[in-house]
Amino acid sequence: MSSEKASLPMMAVANLNRDADSRIFNWKQFLKFFLTLAIVYIWGSIYPLSSLIGIRRDVTPPLGIPKKIQKHWGQYAPWFPVEKYKRPPKGCEITQVNILQRHGARYPNSYDSYDESIKRLMEADKFVDSKLDFLSEYEYDLEEEELLPFGASQSFGSGETVFRRYSHLVNAKNIPFVRSSGKSRAIHSATNWTVGTPLKCLRFTTPSEHRHDPGIGFAAASHHRYNPILSVVVPEEQNNTLNNDCPNAGDGTKQKRAWLKVFAPPIAKRLEKAAPGAKVSNDDVFNLMAMCSFETLAKERGSEFCQLFKDREFKMFGYHGDVEKFYKTGYGEPLGPVQGVGYVNELLARLTGRPVQDHTQYNSSLPFPLGRSLYVDFTHENLMVAVYSAMGLFNISDNPLSTKKMEKESNRVWIASKMVPFSSRMVVERLTCSGRKKMHGPKLVDFDDEDWEDEHEHEHEESEGGGRQAGEHVRVLVNDAVQPLDFCHAGKGGICSLDAFVESQDYARRSGDGDFEKCYN
Repeated sequence: MSSEKASLPMMAVANLNRDADSRIFNWKQFLKFFLTLAIVYIWGSIYPLSSLIGIRRDVTPPLGIPKKIQKHWGQYAPWFPVEKYKRPPKGCEITQVNILQRHGARYPNSYDSYDESIKRLMEADKFVDSKLDFLSEYEYDLEEEELLPFGASQSFGSGETVFRRYSHLVNAKNIPFVRSSGKSRAIHSATNWTVGTPLKCLRFTTPSEHRHDPGIGFAAASHHRYNPILSVVVPEEQNNTLNNDCPNAGDGTKQKRAWLKVFAPPIAKRLEKAAPGAKVSNDDVFNLMAMCSFETLAKERGSEFCQLFKDREFKMFGYHGDVEKFYKTGYGEPLGPVQGVGYVNELLARLTGRPVQDHTQYNSSLPFPLGRSLYVDFTHENLMVAVYSAMGLFNISDNPLSTKKMEKESNRVWIASKMVPFSSRMVVERLTCSGRKKMHGPKLVDFDDEDWEDEHEHEHEESEGGGRQAGEHVRVLVNDAVQPLDFCHAGKGGICSLDAFVESQDYARRSGDGDFEKCYN
């Protein structure tokens, strides 16, 4: 290409190529080109470009493991939308949003013994299954506790999605109020959500950690017109509404061990046969299966541990997470729901604009502003399960999970990977409904990745809301799935009146009917 052509805009060059004999500069095309740039710039100052062209960045990127397997990693699954987000029905306008979000994907906890289980398998005299050959040179190199780069990207994407979906609620005087529980992984998730840029705590050191666009976070999505900060960090050493705490409560160990005894022994026997001389316990089976998730998310590529197990075995592994959460802070533990009461009472205060009425975990010495339109709290999965149970979501208390037999997934409501995966989120929307046809913020294309597209037809379908009366209403979404809210007689679209919702939370409004005191006495 000549230097003359190189100095011209691309569109002008294309025109010259189509007419090689012509050397006359086409000012019409030149003007159109720059007008197009101007339009893109103007729109880009209002909404992120990703929103305009239909890119969705809060969706799990390819990890080298089929999504059908990822869905059976229980609470160790990466976030995925359970359903396509549906806007409120016509005539309803969102006036407030409350988000409770789990921290992003993390490294194993310090007390996990995954490396020890791997060592026991590596002590085999030999490997007779080629799927184990990778262990001959394997070195365990996962860190502990902290947020993964992948987990940071989940918060970036979530912040961008919230801005895109609810930007009409924000202005210079009313920006999101953000809190976090005191663990570093929760704090970093919160700051990544707000700022949307890698922080000092994150170390992007390997090529695999750059495989996908992590999203740009809330502030960056707004082009830094709105810059929310992490306003409150609640130490976990003290009782608080963002961390479950009940010393006298069970932790689900008995029930999850019972289920482990059902599904793990045949797997242990098969591994011992493939690795003669190795001694594999039931706990080792769980740890090796958990490595499939943790190593895949840490390396952002498929872990070799995944190939050691069958699809049905991962289903049983996922059910182990269902059992643990149900009997730890869920309906299966008598003192489980009360651990979520404090947050529910804070939620009611925000929805109604009235001071918090709570005698459990609420700390009145900490900032707690009312009258905001967007609240975001970062926490852990066990607290989220307690909140679900205190509110009455996923209520299977009349049909508790069996520790002897796993029902078909289609017959189950309580599924940890759909309730509390890494970066899971519960969203409570307050609506003002009048019956008039209104827009509910910008109608933007929001595509998901192809694995989900064929399951749901339209990202921004409007939910049905027949039979509702004018006034303030509430709907609850968990990982984008609208919850039925039968406990407050919700109509179509999972919408019930604000008064009915508040009335339905009588267990929380009574501060747990004395259950909180049982935690300590």
